[in-house]
Amino acid sequence: MKTTIKFVLTAFFAAATLTGVSVSAQAQPTEKQTEIQALPQQCEKLFKETENLIAEAEKQPGTHTQLRKIKSKLNQSKQQILEMELATQIRSCDIGLAKLTSKQQ
Repeated sequence: MKTTIKFVLTAFFAAATLTGVSVSAQAQPTEKQTEIQALPQQCEKLFKETENLIAEAEKQPGTHTQLRKIKSKLNQSKQQILEMELATQIRSCDIGLAKLTSKQQ
């Protein structure tokens, strides 16, 4: 299960850091970015997959000590993804899903 958690984090951080420069370069979100927009299907799937894996990890003995830290990092990554422009969100979540899928096989 530790390797599964590691894979989840790798996939999620890959998605979040794909365009880390553009996210950190933005001083203030524009009005368009602050409007509620639909979450891309890829991101919904990535978020759901990671939540499912975390739920599985919670059931495993010995993982509970790391789960708070993992959840915190995942929430930070989610926030970074949600702050990206829509096209970047899609690209980032596609990469995260690809990494997650390749690690599970």
